[in-house]
Amino acid sequence: REQLWSYVIAHPMTEYVPNQCQRCGHIVPDETTPGYTDAEVGISEVPPTASERPFVRGGYYRGARSAVAFLLRCPECGDESRWFRSSAAQVILNPNRWGRLCGEQEDLRAALARHLSVPLRAILPLDWDHVWSETRREADGAWVACQGPGDAPAANFAGRLDEGIGAWTRVIAVSADVEGTSDVTEEYLSCCSAGGRADERLDEEMPRYRKTVSAARADASGSATQAKTLNGHVLHRAGFGREEV
Repeated sequence: REQLWSYVIAHPMTEYVPNQCQRCGHIVPDETTPGYTDAEVGISEVPPTASERPFVRGGYYRGARSAVAFLLRCPECGDESRWFRSSAAQVILNPNRWGRLCGEQEDLRAALARHLSVPLRAILPLDWDHVWSETRREADGAWVACQGPGDAPAANFAGRLDEGIGAWTRVIAVSADVEGTSDVTEEYLSCCSAGGRADERLDEEMPRYRKTVSAARADASGSATQAKTLNGHVLHRAGFGREEV
């Protein structure tokens, strides 16, 4: 099953596809950094059509969104494209340059894992817009991060704290069983030699990453985090440690 799952993760049908013009492929930036507001990149929220409505879901895309569709007026070719977040495989697998973000990737991978009886759990960083998954290794039962070609770093997620878009505050594993559900922050702030997930090349940076995460937890404004939210701060103020979480 491990080998089969490695084929699934590497297959183009589960790869990350950015939201883009469906005619010319011009990519819409994921982040709303200065100069890249919705209006400046050419996208706007529009009501879903009657045929779209059963498949549209809310989610975080360039900010928190309700169940809306997006209209892109491409600044490169002038064409218009519609796109929306969805958990439905018949939408996610649209081959026409349809955006398949990390949430859609993991919805599809979770459905395939259930079908193939592959143990899988979702990994959710608090106060950061991302999700990935881990599968259980057959040899020793350890959980290992899944990362396909073109995916954002999974095992080396701590390194994303250097991207300059904000911090995360904790990393939570969510499984169908209680045993597999836990706070795995330490695993993602440690290298393999210390029982963690990250490559050894990040070892010297880990003390700095820990300070960044601690500072983001203590920030009552939420401005230090990528999502500008306060989930980690609330847990920090409540005095929750790993076991309580």
